[in-house]
Amino acid sequence: MLKRYLLCLLGCCLFLSCSTDDDGSDGHSNFYSGAKTSVKTSDLVGTWTIMKIGFKNQIADVPVTYRECGRDFVVFSGDDLYTEYLFQSSDCQFVEQTLNFALNNGVITLTNSWGQSDDLVVTQVSADELVFKSRLDIDDDGKLDIVVVYLKRYVPTKFDMVSKTFNRNPENSHNVISFTWQPYFDAQSFVAYEVYRSAGPNASKGNAVLIETITDINTTEFTDLTPPAEERLGYYLKTKVSTGTLGESYFHTLDTYTLEATPVNLYQPEVAGTTILLNWEESEMPYFSHYEISYSNFPAGYAGYGKQMVSVAKISDRGVTSFIDENPPFLKNPVYSIRVYDIFGNKTYPSPQDYTTAWEVNYQKEGLLPLHRIASHAIDPTEPIIYFYGNQTEGSYKPALFRYNYETMQMKVVTENIANTSTDLPIKIVTSSHGKELLIGLGNDLHVYDAANLDFKYVMKPNEIRMLNDFGYSATGYWILTDFDTIYSFKRNGSSLSLVDSKPHFTTHQSVYNYNVLEIENNQWLVGHKNETSSMLYTIANDGQISFDQTVSVPIKNYGGGRTQFNAAGHYLINFEDRQLYSTLDFSSLQYFQHPYTAFGLSVNGHLIYGTSNDPEWSVNETSAHIKEAVIYNRNSQQVQKMATLGYPLFIFENFRGEVISISSGLKKAHLRESLSYTTDLFIERLDLP
Repeated sequence: MLKRYLLCLLGCCLFLSCSTDDDGSDGHSNFYSGAKTSVKTSDLVGTWTIMKIGFKNQIADVPVTYRECGRDFVVFSGDDLYTEYLFQSSDCQFVEQTLNFALNNGVITLTNSWGQSDDLVVTQVSADELVFKSRLDIDDDGKLDIVVVYLKRYVPTKFDMVSKTFNRNPENSHNVISFTWQPYFDAQSFVAYEVYRSAGPNASKGNAVLIETITDINTTEFTDLTPPAEERLGYYLKTKVSTGTLGESYFHTLDTYTLEATPVNLYQPEVAGTTILLNWEESEMPYFSHYEISYSNFPAGYAGYGKQMVSVAKISDRGVTSFIDENPPFLKNPVYSIRVYDIFGNKTYPSPQDYTTAWEVNYQKEGLLPLHRIASHAIDPTEPIIYFYGNQTEGSYKPALFRYNYETMQMKVVTENIANTSTDLPIKIVTSSHGKELLIGLGNDLHVYDAANLDFKYVMKPNEIRMLNDFGYSATGYWILTDFDTIYSFKRNGSSLSLVDSKPHFTTHQSVYNYNVLEIENNQWLVGHKNETSSMLYTIANDGQISFDQTVSVPIKNYGGGRTQFNAAGHYLINFEDRQLYSTLDFSSLQYFQHPYTAFGLSVNGHLIYGTSNDPEWSVNETSAHIKEAVIYNRNSQQVQKMATLGYPLFIFENFRGEVISISSGLKKAHLRESLSYTTDLFIERLDLP
């Protein structure tokens, strides 16, 4: 702008017809010669106006463009800013340009926001006068010519040069509400700068109130350190002079959610017995609200399905920089982190650059099961034992067998002699003349293990089966198996199975691995499928012969195991998925229950139904509605009881002693089969019902 301005003045003030090949043509040494190296920035600071311009040994006066407004002028500020004010009309509308300036050995370097720069060579300076050389291509010959600019100190005509410059402070606009402006030029008439603020969704200039009065003319920055915790704020500036209000700025609105919270470093946590100690830096962030300590199942900076951040503590005292988690989570190697919140609800980013805000802690709570995923499980009917078939570690395709005593917390894990093939058939505990055994159906075979120690015994191969869908052991001592179109009875001798009888069941084939057999009472067995609305009833005689009795309107939805159960004391069958009970005496529909929404198990006497309000179809995330709560429905009183649990119940059963036991997860999960990345969090808890 200075060059354009000088060219215009030169055109008006000087004769430009002189030859351009004389000594006035620019050379590098000529331009920088004569620099007054002793000049200081303080000599420049203030308001100046261009009085004369010299070119080729000619000097001309610079006239006033608009007498109503006074002279155009420039301001050197103490914060190394150079600003030009050029009037555009007789009503004193003006344009301005602000550049950065640096002074070095008598040379002023002006730099714009794009990094373009220009030099001015100071040749003379005094309290009232400033002379510098500049370079311009006066005659469009492609060569730069030297002009000499003569300036004098100047007190501008009173006009509002402040309001237009009131803007957010660019140096810290990301986390502080701060404004800067150009100073007013006339200390004699100056009274004050006034900062006004409005807050709330209807923030406007009309309802703004005065929050700061600044009487120092050179104080040109305001930082609001005590704003209200509103989502929207607005600010404007008034400049007061002796004659009243000189002017007021534009009303600047600010959505406070755009402010960024400043992180603090979290030091490496320490494990002390069953507690975890955390320490961190004290926050110096403006608008501090609180620290939040959380743990997660995912490493810092990682994202993915099932990631959860669980808040442990919120600390509103800025000076408190330590916390002891006396109840660490049921989660292997939890990742602890700290986030800082401001009063507007903004929080620090999970993995901010140049800060350490999260640490994985090498910790495993007592009772945590060494399983990443449970494919199926079986409850021992006479001991405090649960058997699991699943995976020890994430990403492992090789399953393992587990025998867990939930009283002593003793676990036996067997990975040898386990077929490296997954199965949709649940493991089952069977007590027969061969002892108590754990059986796994793989393909068409039954793999047999000693239940007491998980020693592998052998494989039973029912050769007549085309594709094993389900199996069981009858009260009459026969092994009952089914594939997708036949029910079989076998007699066993060690590892050998001998076919006794078989009968067809459904003629319409449904999806495989979903045909189920279920013994009820009076030597009767049901064959069903999750897609069939009815089941087929058979009787297994004492000699193993199978007879078809009838088709009954009782669906079996037992895919995956445990979704349909028979209660001998109550003489009913329950479909947990449909929340429906059926009589096993006449197969009539008995009762529908609304709660629990997801049911798992029954009391031995058949009066209580155990479950949870969590829906297995819910997506697992931090905001999902999963709660740590068991729901118990009493069929007799039709009352629903809810009780808090340590974890999220995934299966609840009543054991041989009448104790109510839950297989729970420390973090949210849809079901036992779900495998979440980085998450080992399964454990057993006892529910103490009143």
